[in-house]
Amino acid sequence: MKLGVIGGAGLLGATTAFYAAAEGVVDEFILYDLKENLAIGHAMDIDVAASEYHDIKISAGGFDDLANCDYIFNTAGVPEKAVASRADYLEGNIGIYRDIGKRIKTWDNVPVIINASNPIDVLNYVLFEEIGCTPEKIIGFSRNDSLRFRWSVARECGLRTSEVNAFVIGEHGEAQVPLFSTVRHAHTDAPITLNETQRANVLSRIGTWFSDYQKLDCGRSSGWTSGVSMTQILQMIRDESDAIVSCSVIPDGEYGLTGLSIGLPVQLYPGGVKKIIELKLEDSEAAGLNAAAEKIRNMTPS
Repeated sequence: MKLGVIGGAGLLGATTAFYAAAEGVVDEFILYDLKENLAIGHAMDIDVAASEYHDIKISAGGFDDLANCDYIFNTAGVPEKAVASRADYLEGNIGIYRDIGKRIKTWDNVPVIINASNPIDVLNYVLFEEIGCTPEKIIGFSRNDSLRFRWSVARECGLRTSEVNAFVIGEHGEAQVPLFSTVRHAHTDAPITLNETQRANVLSRIGTWFSDYQKLDCGRSSGWTSGVSMTQILQMIRDESDAIVSCSVIPDGEYGLTGLSIGLPVQLYPGGVKKIIELKLEDSEAAGLNAAAEKIRNMTPS
């Protein structure tokens, strides 16, 4: 597996490159960044750090050096700042994504592209339309929502996060839809039932996580969580796992949705999105998904 990282000097790009290299998930990395010296520095450092554990090749290169990669992890975007909503990044990032799409469109082959800039649902669809490739090759990175949901449920129930399976769908933002109907014990597949107080605590904890983090005004995003989550996604792709993960993807009628990118449960394979999994949703969950879809469509430029 050969992975190119757009924004390889940044927090998400560098932490993913390090963690994926340490886990031996990727055979070769190319880090691209406008801060070329920092990308080279990360490549040199990770090369030594991972050398005791795995035989990998890692280097820094120019944008068109990524054309020969099997996968692109795209973290390009305006600098992190304190914002009220992920949607506040749209105006700055949409031009960046259109420019990236125009450049990728000139390549002989379009790799599988995993995008990780905000608002991801809108930007994922913008890039898809700009390139004009098949929808399974465009994936929006939003696994962190489900991970935080599982983490919050685990805290409420006295479990480890690894013992909880659960998914979040909808928008990667305020209109996200935590699926309490999917909460199960990871080892036994037994349903985990939360009472109303516990549900309220879970929703409060994940509902304020972004704003609480933004109040710190630390100029960084959740890079460690993203590095772990992105490595998990790469493992699923490499292994063609039957595991289900929530990503922002482009449906073709699943859940009655078309013409947008939105968080849905999927199975992945080396070609990108293998299948969108249609779960049986509670009425409130289905309503939440439709509301999220309407919000995303209203934000997506025509």
